[in-house]
Order: sequence, then C-alpha cells, then structure tokens
Amino acid sequence: MVSWSALGRSFGINLVKNNIKVPQITNNVAFSTSKTLGAGHGHKTFALQPSRWQWHKFKDMLHFYAMLGLIPVGAIIFYTNVFIGPATLTPIPAGYEPKHWEYHRHPITRFIARYIHNPPQQEYEKFMHFIDEEKQRMKLRTLEKQILKKMAERQDYQAYYYRPMVNKYLRHNKQTGDEIIERIGDDYKE
Repeated sequence: MVSWSALGRSFGINLVKNNIKVPQITNNVAFSTSKTLGAGHGHKTFALQPSRWQWHKFKDMLHFYAMLGLIPVGAIIFYTNVFIGPATLTPIPAGYEPKHWEYHRHPITRFIARYIHNPPQQEYEKFMHFIDEEKQRMKLRTLEKQILKKMAERQDYQAYYYRPMVNKYLRHNKQTGDEIIERIGDDYKE
C-alpha cells in the first residue's frame, strides 16, 4: 500500500486532492478537504498520508549506532591526542633493541601495530615461505614436463598394470618383504 500511495504522490493526486479549498455541499452537509483545521467550528478532516514509521525507525537506528560508535571513538582519539600526544625521539640505551611498534609516532598507530597487525619480520617470513612453495611447485612442474617429454620420445606409456605408488608405502612394502625374507629365508620353495 505504501508503494501505491507513493505512486499517487508522484503523479500529484494527493497534491490536487489536498489543496482544494472549496467546500463541497452534499445533502446540506459541508465537507472541507483542506489541510487547515477550523478553530472549533465546522467539520475537521484528516488528510491520509503514507506511514513514515520506517523512515523514523531508520533515523533512530542510524543515530543510535552512530553515537554508539562515534562517541567512544571520538573520546579515545581526543584523550590520546590531548593527554598522551605524539612520541618524541630519545637516545636508545646501549644494548636495547626497539620493538617494531616503537618506530611509530602516534599512540593509536603504535597500539594498532602492536596488538592488531603482524610484525614485519613475520610478514617477511610468510612471504619467503610463499616464494619457496612456488619454487617447489615450479620444480615439480618442470620435472613432470621432462617426464612426459621422455615418455613421448621413447613411446613409453602407463600400462594397465601400472599403479602409482607413494614412497611411504613403497618403503613399508620393502621393509615387510625384507622381514619376511629374514624369517623364512632366501631359499623358500613351494
């Protein structure tokens, strides 16, 4: 219903309907369609309008959550800027190695660097690990290409009896076979 009333507003139906100031007389009864109310005489009318409840609810929620976030954050920023202030340069004592967050000037930036972000050394190590993993993948891909190339040159292929094996299982099978040979002996015949 709200959309229909909004559609009516856009075409000016309410504009025409609500701005008529001429009283209409029907069966000796006067009805007024104006928005202005009489001062105690005549019939009072109420112009129908779409509900604005959703708009007021949105404004209330916006103000509530904005103030819930903005007031504490604003108070923290004000306190750090007025009472703590930026860091000053001082000589470093002998043998002291500064922490990574002590290189930032502003106290909020120091807090974020200390408790939220990872240290630069950790980020560097993670990046080096990523590069190493990619190099290992590149080596495996080149080795696989070389194997496929050799198979094509020698017209070698994977036959029906071929089963790819993982080294772990191959070692276990070899170890089990060696144990059987030790127990039974090399000259076992059926």
